[in-house]
Amino acid sequence: MAARTNMGQDETASCTDRCRSTQHGDIITAAISRRSVSDNDLCSYLSYICTCCETVKDSVGRTALHVAASCGRIDLVRWLVQNRHSNINAKDDESGFTALHRSIFYGKIDVAVELIKLGANTSLLDANSLTMLDHAMMDGFVPESANSGELYVWGSNCNNSLGPQQSRSTPELLDVFHKKYPEELICKVGVEKFHSLIVTSAGRVYSCGHGQGGRLGLGTQQTVVIPEMVHFPDTSHGESVMCIDAAIARDHSIFLCSDGNLYSCGLNTHRVLGLSPPPQQVLVPTQLKHLSEEVKYVCASPYHSVAWGPKCLYTWGLNAGQIGHKMRTDDKYVTTPKAVRLLNFSETEIVALDSSDGAMSIYTKKGDIYVLHEYQCRKIASRQLNVIQVSIFGGKLNTSLSKELSAELNRELKVVALTNTGNLLLWQESDSQLCRCIYSLNRPVIVNQVRINNSGLLFVTRDGEAFQGFIKPRKKKTVTNNNEKSAFHKFLDREDCISVKLSKFPRIHRAVMITSDAKGHDYCVIQVPPYKRFDAPQIIESEMKENLTRLLQECHENDDLHDVVFQVDHRYFPAHRYIMASKSTYFEKLLIDGDSLVALDGYNPIIFEQFLTYVYSGDCDLLRCGECEDRFKNLCEKQKENDDSEVNVQVDGKLSAFEVYNSNKLKNQKQESKPSKIKNPVRMLHEMAKKVGCAELCAILSNYEMQKFVIRKKTKKEVNLKPLQFDKVALSEFCDVTIKCADGKEVKAHKCILAAQSDYFNNLFSTRWHGTETRTITLPCSRSIVEALLEYLYTDTLSYLNNKEQDHLFKLIILADQLFITRLKEQCEYLLFHCLTLKNCVQFLTFANLYNAQKLKYCCLKFIVSNIAPLLEVRLFDDIDEALLKELSDFYFEDKEKICCRVITPYSTAPLEEEIISVSSTYPVSLLEEVEKVVQKSSQKRRSRNHKTSVDSSQKSFKENVCDENIIQFPDSPPDVSCNIDQVVPSRLRAIKLAEEKIESEDYQPQFTKLVSKSSVDADILGTSFEEFPLLNSPPTSYPLRSPHKYETKHRMVKISQKQRKRLSSESATEVPTPESPKNPWKIVSEIGSPTSLETSMSDIISSEKKQKENLVKIKSKLLIYTQIEDKAIEDLCKFYNAENVDDEFITVERVNMGAVAAPVWVPGVKKLESQ
Repeated sequence: MAARTNMGQDETASCTDRCRSTQHGDIITAAISRRSVSDNDLCSYLSYICTCCETVKDSVGRTALHVAASCGRIDLVRWLVQNRHSNINAKDDESGFTALHRSIFYGKIDVAVELIKLGANTSLLDANSLTMLDHAMMDGFVPESANSGELYVWGSNCNNSLGPQQSRSTPELLDVFHKKYPEELICKVGVEKFHSLIVTSAGRVYSCGHGQGGRLGLGTQQTVVIPEMVHFPDTSHGESVMCIDAAIARDHSIFLCSDGNLYSCGLNTHRVLGLSPPPQQVLVPTQLKHLSEEVKYVCASPYHSVAWGPKCLYTWGLNAGQIGHKMRTDDKYVTTPKAVRLLNFSETEIVALDSSDGAMSIYTKKGDIYVLHEYQCRKIASRQLNVIQVSIFGGKLNTSLSKELSAELNRELKVVALTNTGNLLLWQESDSQLCRCIYSLNRPVIVNQVRINNSGLLFVTRDGEAFQGFIKPRKKKTVTNNNEKSAFHKFLDREDCISVKLSKFPRIHRAVMITSDAKGHDYCVIQVPPYKRFDAPQIIESEMKENLTRLLQECHENDDLHDVVFQVDHRYFPAHRYIMASKSTYFEKLLIDGDSLVALDGYNPIIFEQFLTYVYSGDCDLLRCGECEDRFKNLCEKQKENDDSEVNVQVDGKLSAFEVYNSNKLKNQKQESKPSKIKNPVRMLHEMAKKVGCAELCAILSNYEMQKFVIRKKTKKEVNLKPLQFDKVALSEFCDVTIKCADGKEVKAHKCILAAQSDYFNNLFSTRWHGTETRTITLPCSRSIVEALLEYLYTDTLSYLNNKEQDHLFKLIILADQLFITRLKEQCEYLLFHCLTLKNCVQFLTFANLYNAQKLKYCCLKFIVSNIAPLLEVRLFDDIDEALLKELSDFYFEDKEKICCRVITPYSTAPLEEEIISVSSTYPVSLLEEVEKVVQKSSQKRRSRNHKTSVDSSQKSFKENVCDENIIQFPDSPPDVSCNIDQVVPSRLRAIKLAEEKIESEDYQPQFTKLVSKSSVDADILGTSFEEFPLLNSPPTSYPLRSPHKYETKHRMVKISQKQRKRLSSESATEVPTPESPKNPWKIVSEIGSPTSLETSMSDIISSEKKQKENLVKIKSKLLIYTQIEDKAIEDLCKFYNAENVDDEFITVERVNMGAVAAPVWVPGVKKLESQ
């Protein structure tokens, strides 16, 4: 074959279970790139090419698993991992990618999900220090200058400052807020020990937590678990006040509102509210005195408050050296806002400011950074012109002012500055130098926002990631011979930088802001909402008008849907009672008797036909402006009394001719004076509408007129018309069908509406399906669903569904799909689209695929591929159908422009398709059969196993005709395996037979203990055949001195199937003898007789070890939160069944036993330097 002829004979003959041939690796990777070959054929071909097809690497350092994951061959990946035990976490030499990295990089989501299920490590880093989730996030959307989003919280939450949820170690969406206020987007959040504050982009403020002292601003001191809105007093003009900025401290809150005023609430122990006279506490936001300068921002700390703008800085509270005012012995408090005069605002402006418990940091437009601390204004840096944000922590207060300050810990003062290039600069009081921060990650990190607390740094990057940084002590720069260098060659010296060890927060992929309390117990992150950068599904236009028009047109005297026939001037019009009665009060009274034939006198058939058309569709030909049709023109001719008729003249002989002439002349003048009778179709329809009580049509026709065969409107004023709809509750006496629901309840309806709006009901009520007998139908759903269905069929509107639950919409889609009501189905899909979240998108996708909701399915696919990283992280794809997951993977590949060009093209050196199929047919491999393989530690010395056998000189150790079939060879043509099997099996059977005959023929002395021969066991395990087996309890035979190698023979391992081993073991089984006391005192008594056959085969041992390793992997990969949920469930079940107090029965609740677990093995590694 082509692939084999390229390899030398020596190379093929040397392929063993330790093969590392890169030539084999190249052939394997080239074969996998062949797209037209199935995975099953490739499994056979890979097994045929190389014994170690799962471990050999090609010339660029890729294994078969790497290439299979890159090409999306999920069955081959599963076979390599489960059957061939390939190293699932192995990295390639090219870029340090694991198979999981490559599957994400090439857009094979289904393969990535399968690898995660098989135990792949999702936290491994490639050569660029990126995880597989980092690759998925980089290929997705990135927040573009977003400053608002959804709130994610985690931490201890001791005082319900983060809502009602329990303590969490990973970020979770604050559902209670976003469900209660779904339209609100958060732009700022503050969290402290006892409460938190949320500011939305709409200018509203919400608070929750422990409300003692009025810190929540809700007018109560009770604990509020779910965030509630804080209300501000309206302006003098009655306009509502919106919040621009807000800040909180431990005991109070301060607000800056749209009217330019400051508001505060909470405890006023240290005069932090800025109110005069100072109250003890304030429960609702109260306005401070108006400041002379314009204020843009506010800050708050436990002992002071700050309001500042570009040209002003106001502080108030406890003057312990941190608010920028001189120390006063007479009064330690600054009760009301007071301007800080330490800065010259005529020469500079404030760009950024932050406040901590014991200090304030200020960054000015000139590039200077100041610290207000210990009654001083210290400049800690200058000429830093690219800083955009500062954050401060720590500081020392004057403890002599208050006993409470003595209990406060004096933490080291730290200031961090963020530059516009995304770098961090850190100043520490112990190292008075502004130093650049470098990170432990070996990749660029561009910071977008930063916050410092007691634990270290918190920041978000421009890629939407969130990190926590632990500051390491900076090594003092050693004094060396400094050579003068040009500024052009100046590089960043590592000794001048501060090393920061980074820890990435999970489940954060779209962050725009992060904050925490001062001690680092509670955290908040604002994330951009999950990406929905695609249009909502379009709903087809209303079809009710067309459906009812078609119902009228298809109605005839022989169908079973109509229930009344109108006779108008020798013409018959079949119709439906309910529709006619709903539009006309006259017909409602006329049809109540139930007559099937109604004669209408005095109406023109053409006009009545137009009336019927309007009743069914809300429109007719006479309501269309323009020249009317010919059939209406025929009604517009004048009525002439003598038109084309004979005139009978009767002559009265008593009258003269002159008198007769005068009499006729007077009659003609009277006739001409009367108006001519013209049949105006518009007027005729108007008169008919008045007679039958159709007020809506009368209102429309009052604005229409016809002159000279042209229909036009009298005025441009439009009449507000109601949409075409019917009331299913009214006219219940005309109901002719009953719907039985699944919950046993019944709903009455009208056949004509059901048949017009649904093809299902139309066919059901037709003659073919015995429509006349259909008085009751059954629908497999509850009454609420049936009511919703009828509401749509009668009104053609779905506004009432907006407040329905998702389950209600799901059931309605199922029913609409069964009844072929497309528009109802699409409307429900539209509503579900607006309910898409990260938690339910996979559920929605599965539902849409199952019930053929194509528009919802497309939206779910777009939503998922836009937010693939967080969904992969929480493993939402584990339970999805494999075919649907493959469809999702293909959609992801085609939708991403960056990924669709990443394709491994078939290699030119790849073996032919016919060659691979030929090998697969000759050497088939089952994808389910596991290959027995004992994994050895690489640290152990590789040695060949020698089997020594002591035999008599007259005996032969092996049969001469045993072929050396266990040597792996690669001939030009595939060898005949059946020949080898036919030779191996009979040889083993003969060896076992000879052993049994010797055992039976030997006459053992009773003083010796009978030992069972190990022939069958050795034959099974070693794959050898022996002619004779010496008795181990026989006297030893003396041999002449010879070299040891003549009595040592290497036995090659012969692999036979598990079925053959079991058969051989069963045939060689003999009865186990009972041990007896030996007469010879030098003999050793065996405690237990050894069985002649092993009950547990090698395959069972390997399977057991594999199962134990799998159980260990499951335990290691199981998240702590799942274990906590299980513990909580066990505790709840015990309480529910009152297990501790029940005496008549024994109740236990425990986890399902997963079986034996392998012992964890500690793998020693090289300790990495902390500085890296």
